[in-house]
Amino acid sequence: MQRRFVVIGQTATASGDFSLDDLPGSSGRLDVLLRCVRAGLLISHDVRRDTVVYLVLNGGPRAPRSIKFDGRTSEYLRPDERSLAGAIRNLLGRTPAVESFDESTRGVSIARGGLDAVIADLGAFVPYTLDVRGSDVRTASIDSSAPVFFIGDHLGFDDATHARLVALRSVPLSLGPVSVQADDAIAIMANELDRRSMAPLR
Repeated sequence: MQRRFVVIGQTATASGDFSLDDLPGSSGRLDVLLRCVRAGLLISHDVRRDTVVYLVLNGGPRAPRSIKFDGRTSEYLRPDERSLAGAIRNLLGRTPAVESFDESTRGVSIARGGLDAVIADLGAFVPYTLDVRGSDVRTASIDSSAPVFFIGDHLGFDDATHARLVALRSVPLSLGPVSVQADDAIAIMANELDRRSMAPLR
């Protein structure tokens, strides 16, 4: 089963004009999205080869743009936030985004456009939204054929994104009674999928 996570950054900058020394204050909270990349793709001494993470950047004059991290081919991903931010800054600064995702470095692609560009790239999929008001993920049924999980940043979803997800008939899933940060939500969801995919011990 391939796992795909789509993180919507309401204010995350779509340009490389931010400071690595003040990432939270200069990038529209791109740091929140970078932590989601780490949570979705990086495990101890390895990369999740079955996982793709999309970042939708809706902030700044060059927005919207979207970045795709594909675990199947990703190389040299580092766990520290500063290194990830440096790589993204270079990507946003030097790469002219086209309509469809264009691979810039191994496993990392960029496209002009926001959520609609991501949806076009996903192909057939079953949508789920991580939402504290949804059904408990521990008991909910999850279609394993092509699940895609949509996550908001520190601001959640804006009205237009929420309406688009409703139109897609995205199923809301709750990870528990307490709302957690976006990267923690991805880590919990990935762990739940790990548990479901493992054969029971004999």
